[in-house]
Amino acid sequence: MGLKVGEVKLEKWNPRWQEDFEAEKQVLLNIFGPLALDIQHIGSTSVEQLDAKPIIDIAVGLEDLTDFGKVRQSFNESNDYSVKENNDPGEILIRKGPEANRTHFIHVMEYKGQRMNDSIKFRDTLREDPQLKKKYSKLKHDLAKKYPHDRKSYTAHKAEFIQKALRRR
Repeated sequence: MGLKVGEVKLEKWNPRWQEDFEAEKQVLLNIFGPLALDIQHIGSTSVEQLDAKPIIDIAVGLEDLTDFGKVRQSFNESNDYSVKENNDPGEILIRKGPEANRTHFIHVMEYKGQRMNDSIKFRDTLREDPQLKKKYSKLKHDLAKKYPHDRKSYTAHKAEFIQKALRRR
């Protein structure tokens, strides 16, 4: 499990990804304690039979993102994690694993905020709609071939598909 930073490589869905999520969830519960109002497995690894980059995406919902300051030191002192400095608005990204083998992306977001809700809604839409999941899989494979060493472009080119899927529900 894991990929080098910037690399795009899809693997067949693996049931072990759910186990990896559950194990990391326990670690995160120990770090965040009651600050974590919800911890969810998101992203393609959370959707059965969907090929994915072998990196576990996790959403951690906090009442307020400023609460992250109470646990930031735990991540800063760990050799396993790095906190991204220039985050997208409404999210703090924590990466697990060295640059040569990232294994987890932990997305700290406002609990029940738009970003967290959209992440869960998209996951659930893919789980419930086999045709949409098939189209998304094809798009991901096409983009992985086009951008094998450019994760930013790979991700950016999925955005329109994701937004259309979110508007369907």
